[in-house]
Amino acid sequence: MREGRILKFDQQEFVVSDWDGVNRAGYVPLDDKILVLADVHAEMTSGAVQLPAEYVERQTLAAEHGTVIAVGPAAFRWNDDGTRQWVGTIPAAGDRVYFERYAGQLLKGEDGRLYRLMSQRCIAAIAAVAKQEGELA
Repeated sequence: MREGRILKFDQQEFVVSDWDGVNRAGYVPLDDKILVLADVHAEMTSGAVQLPAEYVERQTLAAEHGTVIAVGPAAFRWNDDGTRQWVGTIPAAGDRVYFERYAGQLLKGEDGRLYRLMSQRCIAAIAAVAKQEGELA
């Protein structure tokens, strides 16, 4: 889908996490939790400089964007303190989201990839997807 595309954030370069639409992590989020496949930091800069593995790992753990894999049944139904019903857009599987740095619990999926299981309050925004050329509005 989006494999190999590089995103730049604050002088950091990330490879967009590719996802085929199937939850291969082996985890199903409960309650208000969301399972996210975070983007990974590029191993080489656009200037062809190879980055040390430790640096790439550290920057990947600090990623603040990724793809929603699964949403728990109670996520975005009520606000964080449970006093009123959620009003607004609800992220769905496949949506690109922005979340708090170092948010959630790190989980190694059955497919060997690193996922984050986080609370609904960690999600800050859903990325607005630009229309592809030739698509109807």
